Amino acid sequence: MMRTPEHLIQKYNTQGPRYTSYPPLPFWRATPVEAEWFKHVIKGYDHDLGVDLYVHVPYCESLCYYCGCNRIITKNHDVESEYVEMILKEWAIYKQNLGFVPVVGSLHFGGGTPTFLSPEHLDRLIMNLTSERSEPFIGSIEVDPRTCKKEHIQVLVKNRMKRVSLGIQDFDPAVQQAIHRDQSPEMVRDLVKLMRQEGIESINFDLIYGLPKQTVDTIKSTIALVNDMRPDLIAFYSYAHLPERIKNQRLIKNQDLPGPTLKRELYESGRELLTKEGYRDVGMDHFARPASYLYQAMESKNLHRNFMGYVDKKSQVLIGLGPSSISDSSYSFIQNSKELKDYQASICSGRLAIEKGHSHNQLDLIVQNIIQDLMCQHEVSLAHVKDLPLWDQIEKELRSFEEDGLLVFQDSLVQIQEIGKGFTRNIAMVFDFYLRDQQNNKMFSQTI
Repeated sequence: MMRTPEHLIQKYNTQGPRYTSYPPLPFWRATPVEAEWFKHVIKGYDHDLGVDLYVHVPYCESLCYYCGCNRIITKNHDVESEYVEMILKEWAIYKQNLGFVPVVGSLHFGGGTPTFLSPEHLDRLIMNLTSERSEPFIGSIEVDPRTCKKEHIQVLVKNRMKRVSLGIQDFDPAVQQAIHRDQSPEMVRDLVKLMRQEGIESINFDLIYGLPKQTVDTIKSTIALVNDMRPDLIAFYSYAHLPERIKNQRLIKNQDLPGPTLKRELYESGRELLTKEGYRDVGMDHFARPASYLYQAMESKNLHRNFMGYVDKKSQVLIGLGPSSISDSSYSFIQNSKELKDYQASICSGRLAIEKGHSHNQLDLIVQNIIQDLMCQHEVSLAHVKDLPLWDQIEKELRSFEEDGLLVFQDSLVQIQEIGKGFTRNIAMVFDFYLRDQQNNKMFSQTI
């Protein structure tokens, strides 16, 4: 396996966006008002594609120290019923203002912990949200192995929610203790077996490298256990340590975190073991078996990226429901209020809980497509965009990447090389005009 040279790690280990959107959320400007937002959704809506729905369930029973998600820690399940009602009220606001019931092409649950909801509440929510859905409907959900019951799985299969992502992170006991997330391999193995038996078609494991107490040996042990369970997909994320912004991360000791060189070695050791077991690189932090839908999408150049990461199908409109959820009309973005009480107050008054947003200009849309191609295809043609602002500077920076062997830039085609895939975020940053213009220190995670 090709190892990343130390000088490249040192040179390119800087802060940068993950580019699940362009522009990145800290640079959003010109929030659309509600009426304008609905006009954008109607303009972007394609009946044949429908809409993608995302539902955020913020509740968790315990706190994971590494977590940067919007969540509420509670063991009080009495909150479930009211929360389900809020989501359905928000969906009703959309239907009323759009003047039609959108066809749902896909539905994804994230969190928090979606399986915090009882099977009964989850069933009611899915059925009401998907009363109108496309024939090639895709349903997916993020699952905490510690809270997922057989009844949850049966509800999912009944409602065609057959793609499941399990939050694993790491199997090493010392690492689990350091991040306050205890779950045994035996528990996960039993759950995977049950999901297969009940008819779940695709299983993803979320893993994180760069966590406290991780070593090359612990990563190898975790990957060995993962390979034994044979999930279809693996998301192998870099831990983003931002204690200045995320208070619970202050519970992690800095001295327990790996440095940039070790962190890169953790990734490359994990990648080597995964590829030996038949997994293939898909995007910059995902691995897939050749028979999986994500690998097939990459091979057919139908891979896409949105706020949830890599997907094989993407509608023109994404509607996010719940606090902190993000929506994309193709012409603008909005994000809901992060605080539950603010979100509830807006929804109960019959209006959307828009906290911030962004209205795209023409340059945004051009750069959005460039970054999408880099992230999903590892190449992009610049033949039609050489009138971009600062083109001379952009070309100079691309040539610098080429000198380092990370890409080939020839005849207006940028092709990221194998060794350059780990630096995809850095390469994408060349085209980020908001990042170039920033006046304040916007905090992003390290690119390596």
